Amino acid sequence: MKFLKNINKLSGCKAAILTNQSAFGFRGKYHFQTYSEIFDLKTIILPEHGLFAELQDQVSGDELQYLFGGMQIVNLYGKEEKSLIPPRDTLTNVDVVIVDIKDVGSRYYTFLTTAYYILGEISRLKKETGKAPLLLVVDSPNPIGKKVEGTALQKEFESFVGVPSVLHRHGLTPGGLLSYYNETFQFKVDVVVVPVGVIHPKSLSHLEWVPPSPNIPTQNTCLVYPGMCLLEGTNLSEGRGTTKPFETFGAPYLLGKPKEELDKRMLSHQPGTYLLRNLRFLPTFHKYAGSICEGYQLMVLKPKQFHSLYFVLFFLKQLAELFPKDFEYLKGVYEFRSDRPAIELLTGDPILLDYLNGKLSDSDLEIYLKESEKRWVQTIKAFRY
Repeated sequence: MKFLKNINKLSGCKAAILTNQSAFGFRGKYHFQTYSEIFDLKTIILPEHGLFAELQDQVSGDELQYLFGGMQIVNLYGKEEKSLIPPRDTLTNVDVVIVDIKDVGSRYYTFLTTAYYILGEISRLKKETGKAPLLLVVDSPNPIGKKVEGTALQKEFESFVGVPSVLHRHGLTPGGLLSYYNETFQFKVDVVVVPVGVIHPKSLSHLEWVPPSPNIPTQNTCLVYPGMCLLEGTNLSEGRGTTKPFETFGAPYLLGKPKEELDKRMLSHQPGTYLLRNLRFLPTFHKYAGSICEGYQLMVLKPKQFHSLYFVLFFLKQLAELFPKDFEYLKGVYEFRSDRPAIELLTGDPILLDYLNGKLSDSDLEIYLKESEKRWVQTIKAFRY
């Protein structure tokens, strides 16, 4: 791995940048504005949600327009899957591709998957022509730290919400994860990391939090997201259309004695690490828009002990048992894929699916998770800095 502690050494280089509003604060500006004073910045590459997180999930950014001194705007989240891959001319006319964008610590989050696709295209360009731009990663803290959760995504479940081999909660910074991709997939791209603390502060304050996307309003959202994102593959509301998405969740059918039994079962799971506050909520958009949902607010009490993924897997298994006529996993297109249900793409592991289907005990799952997490920690040692 290579590090660069003074980006002025690349002053004047022709550059493109993958970024959005989460890269803010260096010299009191959005970073794409600051870098235009250092680099010959030609292109702004947009991830899902747009430059200022204007768009909801799975909404094309093709119609977005910005005026920034004649800079080219390249949208990498359009109406078709092919839009995810950067056009070749975006990479051939620059010396440096800058990646300065916040991650939330979960493999489903698509910003670093977009960077992964950029890495792959730079690698192909290098093999074909012998020339390719440098990838400069301006590193930022992982908002949920180094703790890891989950299991490695299996190749057959690869999608825009899952790069193979990565855990649900990966415990790496953007620089660490992209360096892992570069080495693991043998891209052989010249990747240089600007360490945390040079541009972005070494730690994140909730007072300075900039939502990287519309439904990650706080750092607490990042803490529950490694598990709660699985709800996107179900007919539960994950809280979109409320002020606390992923912390608020439920459905109109969570009623009666089955709901009372569900409450009891959840009390026995990871006791003392979280609190479930019963509530009713009215989503203003997305699932059940305009309908009252019965559900919960998830309040994490002990972040170091709480396991978000296990919490949600356990919760969904109970729902399947207690609400067999109401609860279901969604079918149809999800992040451009229609060949597999969303829950399969998100779990990314047949053993976890076996657990959800009642073929694996809680104790077996706990052992499997611990073994997977231990292996991952060993794998990523060289990429933690």
